[in-house]
Amino acid sequence: MICRPGPGTPVTVLGLARSGIAAARFLQRLGCVVRVSELSRTPAVLQAARDLEQAGALVETGGHSRGFIEGSALVVLSPGIPLSAPPVCWAARAGIPVVSELELGSWYCAGRTVAVTGSNGKSTVVSMVGEILRAAGKDTVVCGNIGTPLCSVLDRIEPETHVVLEVSSFQLEPSLSFHSQVACVLNVTDNHLDRHGSFADYLAAKARLFSYQSRGGWAVLNADDAGCSSMDGEIRAQRVSFSRTKGVSGAFLRGSELRLNLPALAGTICRVEDLARKGLHDQENGLAAACIAGLLGVPPEISGQVLSSFKGLPHRQEWVAQREGVTFINDSKSTTVASGIRAIEAAPGPVVLIAGGRDKGGDFSRLRVLNSKLKAAVLIGEDGPKIAHSLKGAVPLKKAQDLREAVRTAFGLARPGECVLLSPMCTSFDMFRDFEERGEKFVEVVQAMGS
Repeated sequence: MICRPGPGTPVTVLGLARSGIAAARFLQRLGCVVRVSELSRTPAVLQAARDLEQAGALVETGGHSRGFIEGSALVVLSPGIPLSAPPVCWAARAGIPVVSELELGSWYCAGRTVAVTGSNGKSTVVSMVGEILRAAGKDTVVCGNIGTPLCSVLDRIEPETHVVLEVSSFQLEPSLSFHSQVACVLNVTDNHLDRHGSFADYLAAKARLFSYQSRGGWAVLNADDAGCSSMDGEIRAQRVSFSRTKGVSGAFLRGSELRLNLPALAGTICRVEDLARKGLHDQENGLAAACIAGLLGVPPEISGQVLSSFKGLPHRQEWVAQREGVTFINDSKSTTVASGIRAIEAAPGPVVLIAGGRDKGGDFSRLRVLNSKLKAAVLIGEDGPKIAHSLKGAVPLKKAQDLREAVRTAFGLARPGECVLLSPMCTSFDMFRDFEERGEKFVEVVQAMGS
């Protein structure tokens, strides 16, 4: 069992982005002796370093020092730093435990926790669950990988607070004890293979969500997903499922109705036609959210009311505009082939796709089966040529130097009743700060076309 850090405990935080800053500040409030080590020296990093130094932390930027690590009782790892990084290896050799900011925060979290992971849809589902719980009158905090570190909100969490966490494989990978009362895996498809090395290792990282759950907790899985089905051996908690294809204990689709079927709660959630978003993946997300909420005592009709008005999150199949009969859709959050396929299938008409960026190890040849829906593709970024190689001969392909050129090229290829869909299926880091900046640029270019 790891001893929780307290006054005088030497702790090193690796990484000075959002989660690293939140962890360092929280550790300072605990009275720990805080060191922070960051590889980069951007203006934002240097400002954060100055702020932490003024509060008493020792901060190094531009590289990692072995002495920072080996003199620590605990290392807190930012999700962007892989376990193979030299400072993590130094800690391992010295026998120093390494945990994520999420796990650190969980040790001090007074509320009832829900953790959701998956290759696709996790931000949407945690947002749905948060809205459902609030509609039911429950004090709720939504945080984690969605953008608000857990360590930054611990001071507002009470024992009756429901804490809904989006959790990534990067956060789970170093887990030594992290667990939640309700844990959900939405799906597992090829993703982050550039980091994890293989699908088996990626799947194992996701399965760690269940490793430390008690038998009194709840595990929620997608009964239609092969990756989820392979996790059976990891689960000790009580298990329920959600499914679009069969009746299960949990939540499922029966005809045109979403239904809840839990030991203590059952009934109709809503009709498919009542959902604000009607894609097949929207049905799956709604079933998962209603199942989780049901386990927390929320009646199915309250979940249905929220799902009937839930419009989705920015940069996730977001309607932007219509120009000369062509619909523009911003799905910049898409960084996997599976999410791109979902977006193409959900689009209301033939698609001219804008894709590319920095690949995470996806199999783009899977898009070839969509050539009846996929009219053409305009490719951008570092790994645009890789997508082009996978799609050669399946659909017409164009190359663009930047997103502005890509939008204009795609618009020229589209006809009334068709869609220009930005669904990159790659990370944005070769061209943009993050997927938000990529999506905002897409919206800016599209809106400028109508002025």
